[in-house]
Amino acid sequence: MANRARLRVCVGYNDDMSPVIKSITANSELELADRIVRAVLSSERRKEFVKESDPQEQKEPEKPPLPTFREYAEEWLKLYKEGKLKPTTMGDYRMVLNAHLYPAWGDKRLDEITTRGIQEFLNSKKDKARKTIQDMIMLLRVILESALRDQLIDVNPASDRRLVNPSNRKTVREALPVEDVQDIIANLGKLETMDQRYMALAIFTGMRRGEIIGLRWEDIDLSANVLHVRRNVTFPKGDNQPYIGTPKTESGNRDVPIMSALLEYLKPVGKPNAYVVGDDVKPITFSIHRRMMERIRRTIDLHGASTHVFRHSFATMLNDAGASVKTIQSIIGQTDFKTTADRYCHARDIRKHEAVQGVDKLLCS
Repeated sequence: MANRARLRVCVGYNDDMSPVIKSITANSELELADRIVRAVLSSERRKEFVKESDPQEQKEPEKPPLPTFREYAEEWLKLYKEGKLKPTTMGDYRMVLNAHLYPAWGDKRLDEITTRGIQEFLNSKKDKARKTIQDMIMLLRVILESALRDQLIDVNPASDRRLVNPSNRKTVREALPVEDVQDIIANLGKLETMDQRYMALAIFTGMRRGEIIGLRWEDIDLSANVLHVRRNVTFPKGDNQPYIGTPKTESGNRDVPIMSALLEYLKPVGKPNAYVVGDDVKPITFSIHRRMMERIRRTIDLHGASTHVFRHSFATMLNDAGASVKTIQSIIGQTDFKTTADRYCHARDIRKHEAVQGVDKLLCS
């Protein structure tokens, strides 16, 4: 019979500190070593060889609770956008947040927003204009992208390529027929001087509402026969007082040729720093503009047209007069009239004057 391996091991201590000895035997030295380790680890001497960790130390530090979408969005606006955006753009952000995103996501934690939930939310808005829904997607995406970079969420659910814009609304601003525009022109004499100027500028230049309100007499260059579009007046957040800013887009800063039919409505010329519509050193307020439009509609038939419809009509008439898309884009200051690339193409001044003269003949012949 083979000799068995044996060893005496101290597995503890008596009250008088004398050692408690245990004799351990095994069939081999390896087995004996394993038994000794088990005996010691199961004895009161375990703490001499194994450092027990504090249960409190094993816990990972608690992370602060995730903010709600509203809390984070407000922080994002204040930190990254406040004072850096035009009041109109900030107003647009506020409108999208308050009217659409906050009711849906405001009280939810950031990690509770999912791609599926976003698409369900968008589907519930399918009766909205395509651009309105696109604005919702864009704003939600950039806010959640910021949260992702702040390591508050692991993925941006609004960046998922599966998301689709479900809008089923057809938004078409029809241009007025030439006959309707001619009828309006024939009745401009019935309007007050300021109202005549406003309508003439809308009809004969295709300028935006804010560009017309922001036009000063010093912007009219009769020697070059152009109007310099250099500012845009808006009423952010529905304010009554005007905000004077730059044109809506980079291409909005432009020179618009003056057709002969417009000249008679630009007399008498006012002070250089006065505004053409209102003839004062400050732009008209929103309420004054609203009353002016109400007064115009009571006096003559606008055939249901708004200022923007006249802009669309002017562009259509430029096209009917044979102007190229790039020439039309240059005159009306449209960034994306056909394709994004077009905004970097500029028509020569002579082409712009020829195009406007074509509309002049179309309307006044």
